[in-house]
Amino acid sequence: MLEPEYFTLPIEKELRMRVIKKEVEECNDVAALKENLLTCAESLMRFQHLATKLIERQLEKDMTDFFSTMGIETAEK
Repeated sequence: MLEPEYFTLPIEKELRMRVIKKEVEECNDVAALKENLLTCAESLMRFQHLATKLIERQLEKDMTDFFSTMGIETAEK
């Protein structure tokens, strides 16, 4: 289902990650680091939630399509 290359960042994202890593390593402002960490954590949680909902919706569609090809009716929301 998931190919190994899906887990490898493209070169543009790798470059952006290096820039972010350098900025974080050079930053001495603890308040700024905390704020950015919280923003990053929130973005990650929202992305995970969105990905979960998209996967749920796709699985529901796939199962409905599968059952319909077998002549089985499903309860639609």
